[in-house]
Amino acid sequence: MEEKIKKLSEKYLERVMELRRELHKYPELGFDLFKTAEIVKKELDRIGIPYQSEIAKTGIVATIKGGKPGKTVLLRADMDALPITEESRCGFKSTHEGKMHACGHDGHTAGLLGVGMILNELKDELSGNIKLLFQPAEEGPGGAKPMIDEGVLENPKVDAAFGCHIWPSIKAGHIAIKDGDMMTHTTSFDVIFQGKGGHASQPEKTVDTVMVACQTVVNFQNIISRNISTLRPAVLSCCSIHAGEAHNIIPDKLVLKGTIRTFDEGITDQIVNRMDEILKGITSAYGASYEFLVDRMYPALKNDHELFQFSKNALENILGKDNVEVMEDPVMGSEDFAYFGKHIPSFFFFVGVNDEQLENENMLHHPKLFWDEKYLITNMKTLSQLAVEFLNFN
Repeated sequence: MEEKIKKLSEKYLERVMELRRELHKYPELGFDLFKTAEIVKKELDRIGIPYQSEIAKTGIVATIKGGKPGKTVLLRADMDALPITEESRCGFKSTHEGKMHACGHDGHTAGLLGVGMILNELKDELSGNIKLLFQPAEEGPGGAKPMIDEGVLENPKVDAAFGCHIWPSIKAGHIAIKDGDMMTHTTSFDVIFQGKGGHASQPEKTVDTVMVACQTVVNFQNIISRNISTLRPAVLSCCSIHAGEAHNIIPDKLVLKGTIRTFDEGITDQIVNRMDEILKGITSAYGASYEFLVDRMYPALKNDHELFQFSKNALENILGKDNVEVMEDPVMGSEDFAYFGKHIPSFFFFVGVNDEQLENENMLHHPKLFWDEKYLITNMKTLSQLAVEFLNFN
């Protein structure tokens, strides 16, 4: 089967590259992926794979039924883009101003359509079913959970889920895998400070929200170093401050935004509680007030141990042992693929696209992100192999 998958991956790569370029031109955000969904549905119709659409607004689930009964495996791709103005050097730039596929989701979607082409051609030799899940809103507020809530893991019941993400720092042709903790539980927060504005020449008559916020940010940074064990990875970053418009007016209101990343929701609880204590103390001391809004977003992404062992062997079968790297450390980013792991065994991995020609254009979420879609052949081979081995030999 490895040889068949390799040949079919080469056969369909050109079409997958064309799809990636088309998707890249029309980036869309969140759940509003109407053009993207139309491209996916049109291609599924061409391939001849039945699907359900409008799940969680624009999500799609296509189902390939094997020639014999058996288990059901889910393969997932995210479809949404980011609110970034593109500055890359690719010849098929975004036509949607202020929006860009700066995280590679155009490649994930095109790659999964390629997997559909491969597995649809092999379906008579498969035992069980493959669900191809095209998901909106991974970048926020999260499309995996509402799709699960709408029943994508049922009828037929899914036994395992697999997903992958392009990773520009990993050598092209290689993949990176990890057992257990792989990506963090993420929490976003907003702090709205209310003070008393006034003329900058008379600060004694004001309650300066800028001063309150500055003291807060400094004290927040002590939480990780002084309240959380050094053996427990955690990040608290303040990323946005908005207040005032003029050089000579002390603003009465300020909004501070940031993020918390951990692998343990209990540690997130500790951090949030400590933040609230700091906010109470500082605002009380300065005579200000505050509103603290916390959004507990995606859970930590943890690869199932048994599925990791299975996947490692399957991936080495299709790529060779030298091209499968086992990560020592997790990544402090987050992924809403983690929601699947709350319900069924799941496995996620990174696909390398770095061919040493990227120079400084190798950062995800960067306006100059540029990578060669020919490396989507790795997505196609790996996801196809995992599905075939899970259904026929696991």
